[in-house]
Amino acid sequence: MPLSSVPANKFKRLSEELCAYIEDEGLSIRPYSSELLPYFHQLTDESKDEVVATLNDYLNICKSVYAEGRQLKDAEFFTLKALEYYKFEASPALFKILKNPKFITEFYSFKNTQFFRTLNFFEVTSYTIEDIYCRQWIHLYEREEKVAAHVYEVVTKMVEGKGEDNYFFTEKNILKERASLERVEMVINGLHISALKHQGQITALASCVDCEPIFNLPTEEED
Repeated sequence: MPLSSVPANKFKRLSEELCAYIEDEGLSIRPYSSELLPYFHQLTDESKDEVVATLNDYLNICKSVYAEGRQLKDAEFFTLKALEYYKFEASPALFKILKNPKFITEFYSFKNTQFFRTLNFFEVTSYTIEDIYCRQWIHLYEREEKVAAHVYEVVTKMVEGKGEDNYFFTEKNILKERASLERVEMVINGLHISALKHQGQITALASCVDCEPIFNLPTEEED
């Protein structure tokens, strides 16, 4: 087997394993849209290894939830196991929000990639596992320029240690998939950004989103 195919085969196996877990919880998502894994192969060798490791980490967190007889649908417990796995320190504000099941919780790296998400995320996305792990968030979603600029400003200050460790956006806005066939749209009712620290240093960010998908039903002429 060529050395270059080893990470790709690992990614395929792990993404298919994750899809099986998700299906066991009553949801459905595709591991990839093409067996050729175009987005995975666009990555550098170092990034490919990081993606495989990050996906494996997520599966380990899933297994830790199952090991305690719980379901992945228990968003609060799932997130607590993720915080424990990564040894993240989080603020009381984040723990309070985790008790509200309507929020989708996601962890993001400073490379704009999502490396953890609660299971309800898969209820509102049409992206594949390959999309989620191999493409940056800014290439997957878009929102109003004014809102995007505000989010970027707050996040930048938070990462640089010049702002608060928590910020709650209350302005409603529309979030759109920009690179999918389905082009799913969501109304964002609230967005909470929280710093995740390791040994006192901010190393990642948590995003807690209260959203509703917009279902564009066909008109009578389209039926």
